[in-house]
This record gives sequence, structure tokens and C-alpha cells, in this order.
Amino acid sequence: MLQIRKILLRGSGVPDALVEFDGGANILAGESDTGKSYLVQCLDFIFGASALKYLEETASYTELFVEFENSEKESLTLVRQLSGGNLRAYSTPILDISGEGEKIAASRKGKSKVKDVTSVLFPFCGIAEARLRKNTRGETQRLTVRTLAPLFLIDEVSIIDQHSPVTGKPSYDDTSRKRALSFMLSGMDDEGIVAAEKNEVVKARLKAKLEIVTDLLQPLGDRFAHPQAVKSESGENEIDTLIGNLSKELNDVSLAKETIQQKIQETTRLILKADSQLLGICELLSRYQLLDDRYRSDLDRLDFISEGSFYFNALQEVPCPLCDQMMSPHEHSHGYETDAQPIRDSAVAEAAKIQAHKTDLAAAISDLERRKEQIELEKRRFDSELQSLREELSRTVMPQLGEAAQRLERLVEQRAEREAERLERERWTSLLKLRDGIQSMLDESGEPKQLWEGLPPLALRGFCEEIEAVLEEWSWKGTRRVEFDEKMFDIVVDGQPRQSHGKGVRAILYAAFAIGLLRYCAANSRPHPGIVVIDSPLTSYKKKTAAAILGHDGQIDPGIEIAFWKSLSKIPKYMQIIVIENKEPPADVAAKVHYEWFAGEYAKANERAGLIPKRAPQSDTTA
Repeated sequence: MLQIRKILLRGSGVPDALVEFDGGANILAGESDTGKSYLVQCLDFIFGASALKYLEETASYTELFVEFENSEKESLTLVRQLSGGNLRAYSTPILDISGEGEKIAASRKGKSKVKDVTSVLFPFCGIAEARLRKNTRGETQRLTVRTLAPLFLIDEVSIIDQHSPVTGKPSYDDTSRKRALSFMLSGMDDEGIVAAEKNEVVKARLKAKLEIVTDLLQPLGDRFAHPQAVKSESGENEIDTLIGNLSKELNDVSLAKETIQQKIQETTRLILKADSQLLGICELLSRYQLLDDRYRSDLDRLDFISEGSFYFNALQEVPCPLCDQMMSPHEHSHGYETDAQPIRDSAVAEAAKIQAHKTDLAAAISDLERRKEQIELEKRRFDSELQSLREELSRTVMPQLGEAAQRLERLVEQRAEREAERLERERWTSLLKLRDGIQSMLDESGEPKQLWEGLPPLALRGFCEEIEAVLEEWSWKGTRRVEFDEKMFDIVVDGQPRQSHGKGVRAILYAAFAIGLLRYCAANSRPHPGIVVIDSPLTSYKKKTAAAILGHDGQIDPGIEIAFWKSLSKIPKYMQIIVIENKEPPADVAAKVHYEWFAGEYAKANERAGLIPKRAPQSDTTA
């Protein structure tokens, strides 16, 4: 297998336009018209396309360089003039190129044996030369890189188109591209087939197939051979209508449930807030009451001191215990004060202050009590609202939700049963046609038309399982049952063909197809270039040629987009997946992969504007 290391545009007098890639996942994102999709066209051109689409920004560039590296760490650089013509091959990285290199052709014509892109790339990535059947007559042609291109190089238009991811738009080489898929799944080509078989051998094979088809038809014929066994499509349409109505009803009830739950959360928050406020108010009231008691105690004490001062003047004169004289005409230094007026005045002043504080405290307590009553009233109202919301949720919304879900489940089961019966009926019809066709070929005179074996069943099942694993990683909603329709040569997911989806889903399923094929080939040592380049798997292309593509945009589920980005960070380094997108990946994914952003015309100084570097403005040298 090989990997792309560098894509380089070079011209005279202009800076190189270089984009580098690593092993594993590479994400190149950016604004529209920044040259991202031009890289896919460059790869198609280096793989042998006859011409490269003109881009005005590349007018000054003349050469395209693409550097590859294989599993043996060997390097190969292919160089081609943008105007077309042959290529030059170098067995070195771009930085070490010297000389003229080896001249190779873009492709071979007729019976030519010249060395071309395929004869250089296939040995480099370990794919053997192979021949594939190109028509029903058994004629073969050489396998080329151009034949494999739709399976690993996916542009922004093809990814949303309704054509097969194997064959692309119908053309003369449809058969060879179908056989290319068989070669990749099994590793076996059509080198040894014989263009025509003997009549008796072909008829024996047809008879054997007829017996098998007849055996398969017998149990189905017992069920569907009678007209009454076929149910009308009107009943199926009625079920689909009921499912749609019920889905809408279920969605409406779910929205009502979410609204009530949000109201319950908000009311609960308000109740808790009220409880917290009440707790704080009660604590303040308790402390204010203690302070009021303290003020009352202080007032009682001061009142006692004030009243006691009157008794000092009423005391009788007694002899001094020291000198035995009357106390009034003399004094000793024993510190007794007979005048009580200052004490009384001080007590009265202090009592006035405390009384003022007590008045303020009483006002504060009154305010707090009024606030407490108001909050208690609000809390009772919130409690009543909460009880009403809970009753509405338990008595009305939840029963409606459960009943709608049960009805929807029953209808989905009925539709699944009808769908299974419809598929069985289609299988019966298909087998009838096949039986009639085989019988018709047996009845024809002369040599019957050759029938060729289809894709290898076991390998095909393994490939489908790999796609199922990819869809599981991408959070695909459904059973993720993948089958391959060998008539349309496209996948069928959960019973619905890829081509019947809208553009967005078609794109993501094409991406799953290509990545699943790469993973299957890598796990089973089957031939594959080793790279997958996908342009716009998440963004439906809306310009010019895409306008003619049928189908609505069909945006993918957001969960798929998130899972898609996340899965890229797990791509092993021995494989290479390059995703080109307008959308930016999540930051955690961008940090784990090789990521580059093209910011467009409003790029900042430290950002890259696009594929083509912006030229620095010329300075004014005039005096």
C-alpha cells in the first residue's frame, strides 16, 4: 500500500503551493473557493486523467508534483505539466529530485506496452498486474489505476450522485469496474477465463441453476401465488401516515414534559432559595432577641444604680472608725465619695443610649418579621405550584407519553412485518423472472447466452460487515444491516438502497463504502492502493453541476457527524484517509490528526488563506 506525502504546484516567479499529509487521518478544512477540491483534481490528473480543470489562481503555475511513500518506506515522485502530456517519475522525495527522471505515459492505448502510471504505481504499492473481463463475451482488458479511482478518489460531485460508487456514471467500462471490485475483494482476476464455453457445459450449468431456483420458489409460491396473499399498498401508506402523526404527537408530548420538568427545577430552586432566606432571618431574629434581652438587663442594672444613688444622701453620720470623729467635718484618704449625683447622671445618660439602641433594634426586628412573613407566603405559593406541576406530570403528561410510545412501537412492528413480507414478495417475483430467463435460454436454439459468476459471496459478506462496523462507529440509527445489490452495484442499508436517500445521506454512505473497502482489504491482505480521499462527506455540494443531481439535500443526523469526526482520530497510521471539508472538526479531533485549515480571503497573518499562497504586497520604492 502507498500513502501521499506531498502535493506541490510549482511555477516561475511564484511561491510553491505545497500541502503535506501524514499516515492515518488527514483533515483539510476551510472556506469555499480556497482550492481544497482542486487537490482532488490534481490527484486525478497525476493518476492519468487527460486534462486538469483550469483554475485562475494557478495560471502562473506550470508543474504538478505528487510524492508517495509505500509500506517499505520507499519514495516515488510523479511530475506532470499542468498543460497535460506525459509524466516523469523519480524514485526520490521531491526535495531530492535531480535530472530528467523516467518518462512514463499517462495511460496506454490499444495494445501498447509503454510504461505508464499504472505500471509504476501498482508495483510500488504492491498490486499485481491483472486482467479483468470487459464484456459478457469474456474478453479481458488490463486493470489500471483509472479503473480503481472511483473506489478511493471521491470528488464532491460523485459523492452525492445517485450512481454506483463502483461504476460511477454509466459508460463502456462498467463491466471492468465491477470486476475490479471482485478483484479487490477476492484477490483473483479474470486472466484464466475462456471467452466461450461448450454448449453442453453451459446448458448443464443452466439446468443446475434452474433446479436451485425452482427449489427456492416452492415455499415462496405457497405464500404469494394467490392474489389474496398480496396486501394492498394503501394499508402500508396508512401505517406510514399513522407513524408520522404519532411521531409528531410523541415529540409534542416530550416537549411538554421537558417544559414541565424545567418549571419544576425552577420552582424547586425558588423554594430552596426561600428556605435559605428563612433560615438566615430566623438566625438573625434569634440573635436580635438575645441582644434585646441584654439591653433590658443593662437598663434594669442602670435603673438600680440610679435609684441607689438616692440612698447615699440619706445615710446617717457616724463616727469615723479611724479617729472616732463625725464623718462630715474631716476626711481621710479612704476614697469614699458622699455625693451620688454624678453616678446618677452617668446612669441616666447610659440608659438613654441603650434605650435608643433598643428602639433601633425593635425596628430591625419588626422589618425582619415582615420579611419573614412575605417569604413564608412566597414559599407556600411555590410549594403549591410545585405540587401542581408534579401532579400534571404524573397524571397527564407521563401517561400520554407512555401510551403514545406503546402505540408507535406497535405500528413500527406492523410496518416491519409488512416490509419483510414485501421483500419476500419481491424476492419471489425476482426468482420467477430468473427462472423464466433461464428456461428461455435453455429453450433457445443454438448456443445459449453466457452467464457469469457474480461477486464472491463470502468476501462480499465480509466487506458488508466492515461497512456495518464503520456505520456503528458513526452512530448510524438503525440495525446497520448492510447488503450489496449486484444489480445496482451499490449498498442497501436497513433495506433501503443508498441511492434512494437524500444527498447528505448518500454522501456519508459513499464514504462508509470507501473506508469499509479500505479496511477490508487491509485486514485481509487484498489489493488496494492504501489511500482514500473523500471530498465533502458532511457538506452537500450545492454549486453548478450539483444542481442537476436528483434528490433533496437530506442532511445527516448531528450524532453521525460528531461520531464521524471522532472515528478519524482512531485511523491507524498504516492506512491513509484524507477528508476535505468546509466544516471544521472538533478541537480534540484536530489535535489528534494531521489537520490544516484554509481561512480564505479573510485569513489572519498566522493563517493560510488557501492552496495558492498569497503574494506579499510590493513595497512602494518611489521617493
